[in-house]
Amino acid sequence: MATISATFTNNSGSSRKWVILDIGRDPNAPPVLFDDYLDPGQATQALSLYSDIDGAKALYQRSDGAPTNVNVSDGDNVQMS
Repeated sequence: MATISATFTNNSGSSRKWVILDIGRDPNAPPVLFDDYLDPGQATQALSLYSDIDGAKALYQRSDGAPTNVNVSDGDNVQMS
């Protein structure tokens, strides 16, 4: 099992609670990587995600928004809005 590291940044313009899941590890029961508030422009610490031949996959959701699936590469800074 290979892992990569990435950060996720709140670009929503206001403080929001975010949940980030590693859907590449187990899409039926994905582990929660982050479940907390981020201020505007604030990033998470580096999070480890499972990566296979197709790369890593994450799902993030803002407390007042719809879930978003993203493909993630090592060292990425995912901009969430």
